[in-house]
Parts: sequence; structure tokens; C-alpha cells
Amino acid sequence: MEYNERDLPVSIREAEMVTLQPGTVVRFEESGGARDVFVDDEWSSRVSLFPGMTYELECEGCTYMLSAEEAGLRVERKN
Repeated sequence: MEYNERDLPVSIREAEMVTLQPGTVVRFEESGGARDVFVDDEWSSRVSLFPGMTYELECEGCTYMLSAEEAGLRVERKN
């Protein structure tokens, strides 16, 4: 399933994607309990998050909070 900015905040599962305001696409793959987060067409993950960890993603004037949860990855806009 694909989500976009209007759906935020949203929790995505592996193989789902969310397209953010500037057209940036975020997805993740699970690896040993961690959420390996990929942005756009990156070959390697931007960050690996275990449940309870967060990461701030900066995108062309917007900041998004990515939070690893037991069931997936939560994406929400900070500003």
C-alpha cells in the first residue's frame, strides 16, 4: 500500500511506502528486528532503527519524525 502526506501520521509495514510533501519516498525493510529505512532510490539504508528509536528526516524545508514500532514504522510531520 502507498500513503502520502495527507495520511500523516501513519504507521507503515514492510513493503509499504509513504510519499512526503517534496516527493520524497520512505520505505523500510526489516532486518534482525531493526527497521532499515530507505529514502527514495537509495541502495543502502539511511538508518537502522530498533523499536523505540526515532530519526528526524530533513526534506526541503520540512522535518519528519520516523519512529520504529513493534508493528512497523511510524511517519509524522514535525513542522
